[in-house]
Amino acid sequence: MYKIIIVSILLLLPSCATQVTSIKSGENKVLEEGRGFILLGVETNRDLKQIKISGPTDIILSSKDIKEGSNYLIVDLTAGEYIIDQVRLDNYWRVDFDDEEYWNFTITEGKINYVGHLELTRRGKWSPWTRTELVNRSSEALEFLESSYATLLKNNPIIYEGPGEDRFYEFLNEMKGK
Repeated sequence: MYKIIIVSILLLLPSCATQVTSIKSGENKVLEEGRGFILLGVETNRDLKQIKISGPTDIILSSKDIKEGSNYLIVDLTAGEYIIDQVRLDNYWRVDFDDEEYWNFTITEGKINYVGHLELTRRGKWSPWTRTELVNRSSEALEFLESSYATLLKNNPIIYEGPGEDRFYEFLNEMKGK
C-alpha cells in the first residue's frame, strides 16, 4: 500500500511546474506588482523538448518556443531567485545543471531581466553528448527587444542578471535618464 502512495507522489512531483510560452512579439504586457520579465536567449542546433526553471514559480518552457536556431523567450515571473535546473533534449535525453552559482539568476520586480544566452550544441540526434554554456550577448538581446518588443522595452528598464557582471544596460538606463 505504501509503495503505491510513494510512487503516486513521485509521479505527481514533476507536474508541479507550470508550462509557459513566451510573450508574443509586439505584445505590450503590463506587469503586476511583484513580477518581472525574464529574457532568455537560446541557441541550439536541434529542437529541444523543454527547459525547466525553478524558483518562487517553477516553470517549464515548452518545445513550442525552443526550436532549432536562435530563439528569445520573454516570460513574466514572480520576482525572486531562480535556477535553470534542466534541459530535456528529447523524450530520452536530458541535461541537468549542478553548478547553482552559474545557472542561477534573480528576477527583479518591474524590470526586464536578461539572464544570458543558453548555447546548446548536440553532437547527434541519438547522442547524449552536448556542449552547454550560458553566455552574455547583451547587445544582441537589446537589438532583439528594440526590433520585436519596442513598447515593452520602452515601459520597462532592462538589467543584466546572468553569470558575471555587465554594466552595459546600467549605462544605457543612465543615458535614457539624461
